[in-house]
Amino acid sequence: MWRDNDVRDAQGETVKHIRHPVLGPLAFEYSAFAVDGRPDLSIVVYNPATPEDAARIKSLLT
Repeated sequence: MWRDNDVRDAQGETVKHIRHPVLGPLAFEYSAFAVDGRPDLSIVVYNPATPEDAARIKSLLT
């Protein structure tokens, strides 16, 4: 792979913590995916890390 220059940034899953101005601290699991055929693009998906975080986020929609 190294000879073929088929080396990319690490993709995978981890947790990101943010401090929301209304809700306070929130944790999100996120996954990063490479887009086939487009090495310049990637997609990142964020999901609440716990049911409590999801409920707090949902409360903003009501």
